[in-house]
Amino acid sequence: MDLGDEDYKVEPTQYSSQLTQYAFWASADFRMQTGVILLDKRQERVFFVKNGRLGVKTFPRGESGNIDALLGSPVLCANAMCGYKCDRLGLPVLTKEYREPDHKAVARVKDELSDDPFNVTFDTLWDHTTGEKWAQGYQLITYWYAAVVDWDHPLSDISRRDPTAEWVPLKDAPAMLEGKDEMGSISFTVFRQLWDHLKRSGDGRTRVLV
Repeated sequence: MDLGDEDYKVEPTQYSSQLTQYAFWASADFRMQTGVILLDKRQERVFFVKNGRLGVKTFPRGESGNIDALLGSPVLCANAMCGYKCDRLGLPVLTKEYREPDHKAVARVKDELSDDPFNVTFDTLWDHTTGEKWAQGYQLITYWYAAVVDWDHPLSDISRRDPTAEWVPLKDAPAMLEGKDEMGSISFTVFRQLWDHLKRSGDGRTRVLV
């Protein structure tokens, strides 16, 4: 496509890394998981649990060898961890626009809602359990979803919920993530702005991610 300007550059929006023109991984080289920011609407808290790989408390991750099952029920991991039924939360849709004259790419917040992933992160997974001398490295792809806990529907095996589970006020979550879970921290920043947009109305809404 001729854009009519040799200096034209495609820029990523804020909270996105540089766009990669070519990247490809055979199935032996990548792993997929879901990340879930689980919200308690009543008290504006989010759910934290101990992550064995990171060694810190952070948002739940779901893993499965069956990708269809994983993405078909992306918040299922949060159910067992918190002991209550969890439902996907629709957040405002983001669209990409350019602000002129500085040609800055921005993520515009729409009023339309979607419970699809609101963020995707790429990380490196080091697996030390292969029995080999050196850890195996994989491209870790995480699809981030928002969910809400349904306090009216405890699970029958609620006693088996994760003992490391903790509900953290929204305002305290950034400090718990800083320097410990970069991907979770970035995803929470996006989530928080979309959630705030959803709660407000009219001129009080943020129309562009900042």
